[in-house]
Amino acid sequence: MEKITVVGLGNMGAALVRGLLKSSAKNPLPIEVYDVDKHRVDQVVGTSGARGLASLNDIQQHKNVLIFCVKPQDLPTIGKTLGGKLERDNLIISILAGKKTSTIAEELQYEGPIIRAMPNIAAVIGEAATAMCANEKAEESHKNRAEQIFKAVGEAYWTKESLMDSVTGLSGSGPAYIYMVIEALADGGLKMGMPKELALKLATQTVLGSAAMVKSMGLHPAILKDQVTTPAGTTISALHELEERGLRSMFVSAVEKATLRSQELGRNS
Repeated sequence: MEKITVVGLGNMGAALVRGLLKSSAKNPLPIEVYDVDKHRVDQVVGTSGARGLASLNDIQQHKNVLIFCVKPQDLPTIGKTLGGKLERDNLIISILAGKKTSTIAEELQYEGPIIRAMPNIAAVIGEAATAMCANEKAEESHKNRAEQIFKAVGEAYWTKESLMDSVTGLSGSGPAYIYMVIEALADGGLKMGMPKELALKLATQTVLGSAAMVKSMGLHPAILKDQVTTPAGTTISALHELEERGLRSMFVSAVEKATLRSQELGRNS
């Protein structure tokens, strides 16, 4: 029987499991989970309907969709247990930052289809942004299965493997950048005398609404920005301050730094 097995229940792995379970209509396959921390397994399984595994050796070795959500440096340990044991009718999906499909194949001694994906933490509420690439062994049926899984927890897009580290830097780490934006906007309201609760609600809805407009209207953010900006108004004064302080450059540099770190993890871990 085909199933989904999630290995690694850190923040991202647990978010993915919970998102898949909430989207059971989009994902009809049974779900099994494994983590070295048994408490994490118990937390995620609970009354959700997922089944916990006691050991990596309990993983079904054929007709399985294996999603690896462990730390990149943990891949060799998994390889020691599962290396050479997985049949080619499995589909391996990895969200390990920096790890190429060829590296995963080598560590697991696996000659079947591998898909490398980078979702983000918003999978827990079904709003993840995920980019994916596939090795040469992956057929359309495998790609469709991976797309089904990640569309169950948000939006999913295909790209080439050479861009996956930059995907990590942009959308993989991106929620943390936006959380800082929301926090900073709320702090600005607080500084100007606004109650903390109101400032946070307004900042959150402002970011949510702005993103929704970009997505629904299909317009470049610069066009939408200009629609808010009037001559000698409040917005242009604020935008001038942001440009003066290098906000745009800081975000570009943040994506660059996270991308370089992802590349480093791929080389050294």
